[in-house]
Amino acid sequence: MKKSRRRDQWDNFSPMVEEHIDSYTIQQYGDMPNDQASGFTPEEVASHIKRYCNRVGKNARGIEEQKRDCLKMAHYACILYFKITGEEK
Repeated sequence: MKKSRRRDQWDNFSPMVEEHIDSYTIQQYGDMPNDQASGFTPEEVASHIKRYCNRVGKNARGIEEQKRDCLKMAHYACILYFKITGEEK
């Protein structure tokens, strides 16, 4: 099966999310189970995603900040996935 172009995008994007988690999130907030997000409900995680979505396209947000917000949304989406599935351990 031929790899899709969307998959190519993901393959380029996911290492950036990993770097963001390691160099930004963990450095600032710590790692699970001792970080803030570990105590969040799925609804709280979803509200964080919505907050970053609502910032897209705002004039006060430069391109670098918008790119970082995308990485944050992806990371929160991952956290949400594992909270919803009950697999966060």
